[in-house]
Amino acid sequence: MVFLGKPSSDCLPCRKRTLRCDLHRSGCGQCKRAKLLCHGYRNPDELIVRDETMQTKQKALARRAGLSSSSPQTLQLSWDVRARGVFFSDYVFGFSRSCDVLAPLLEQAPATGHLAASVDAVSVAFMSFRTNAPLLRQLAKEKYVTALQKLGQALRFHEVSATDETLQSVLLLDLYEKLVNKDPVSSVAWMSHVVGAISLIKSCGDRFIATQTGRRLATRLAMTLAISCGAARLRIPDALISLRKDLSSCVGDTKWDFTAIVVDVVNLQADNASFPTSSSVEIAGRAKELDAQLESLETTLSTFWAPRSVSMSAHPLLFGSTYDIYQDHFVTQVRNAFRTVRLMLNSIIQKHCPPELSIPRNDATEAIKVLSEQICAAVTPFILSEDRQGNEARFSSLQTLQCYTLIPPLYIAGQLSSSHALREWAMHIMNHMAEAGRMKIAKDVANILRFTPEVDYWQIYSMVGCYALAA
Repeated sequence: MVFLGKPSSDCLPCRKRTLRCDLHRSGCGQCKRAKLLCHGYRNPDELIVRDETMQTKQKALARRAGLSSSSPQTLQLSWDVRARGVFFSDYVFGFSRSCDVLAPLLEQAPATGHLAASVDAVSVAFMSFRTNAPLLRQLAKEKYVTALQKLGQALRFHEVSATDETLQSVLLLDLYEKLVNKDPVSSVAWMSHVVGAISLIKSCGDRFIATQTGRRLATRLAMTLAISCGAARLRIPDALISLRKDLSSCVGDTKWDFTAIVVDVVNLQADNASFPTSSSVEIAGRAKELDAQLESLETTLSTFWAPRSVSMSAHPLLFGSTYDIYQDHFVTQVRNAFRTVRLMLNSIIQKHCPPELSIPRNDATEAIKVLSEQICAAVTPFILSEDRQGNEARFSSLQTLQCYTLIPPLYIAGQLSSSHALREWAMHIMNHMAEAGRMKIAKDVANILRFTPEVDYWQIYSMVGCYALAA
């Protein structure tokens, strides 16, 4: 540990303006008077020392191997091991519910096979995504090329390609693409792996549907492909419709029922983009019908999916006077997904419903108001973080991952809401995430919402990397 001296506790705007901050708990007075967004204060105790444990380990390894501490071989080995550990601890076991079969498959797979290579590629990509490090991006690319080569060799043999291990490798390489690729519309790579995976399942008959692990992977693919098409503004392929039909007899939960409606929403958006001269009345009617289906599905949810409302005195991280706590982050994310899709649909209704049909337009406006406020209420529990002295603390690793998935819902809520206060609050929260969670992308999205709010939701979704972080 290295002592760095006693740093300032002042808020960021005051530090930039070289002013004395009053450190008031309810918000900096200097910022209030200047009408600036204040994201709270730093905890100086957390900044006094810098942890150099990893650097010390690398130097020791270098001396033992007779290499300099900056040797690429030493760094590469260290990052490989560390990246895989972080990927499994933070993502596979700590955050996502979609990779539950990965660990047992990897344990049975060859250590030098395509699955292990795919894990290495996505692990380093995940680490690069979290740290924004150029060295890791290059290393991830090298690992990705190796994984592609090994997978390509495996796909030449039918007895190898028709295995759960191979399908899992393809899904991991798709995850890699979504972590590093932020352009779903013009990039061929955005869809390449999911299209390959659906072809693999189609060529293998019922092989993947016959086992529990195969069904789990095929279900993941069905959801993944629907989201990929939505981001790329493409219609859902017939092969996905067929796969969903084959899985429907053995898969059934709230998320599965929700994505069945999402398939129709994605097709509606693709049709609307491809045929701009389509009847506005028809488009608005389809959107209204799908919104009604989603609203009806929400009414069937059990109490497990319901929030507990908590009242709270005025706080800069709270919109209104209450916030909602759900069972866990997964439930929060799915409920916000419901709201996001309904916001899209009601926006279409507002845009395409003829002026003389005032009731549907007014209903859409009210729905947008309610849904946007519900998203804001769901955000607060994940950003409230205080140290033992009551000061705002840095986000934990898990908290940062959770916040990534909150940015796109916050964006669309601020984008579509007619409330100036809600839009300002959404930008304030994203700026708070940027500082407390060291999430530069949150500040970037806040700036987009302020200066170019016409940017499409799916572009923000892809930019933030939420496809890869779906719980």
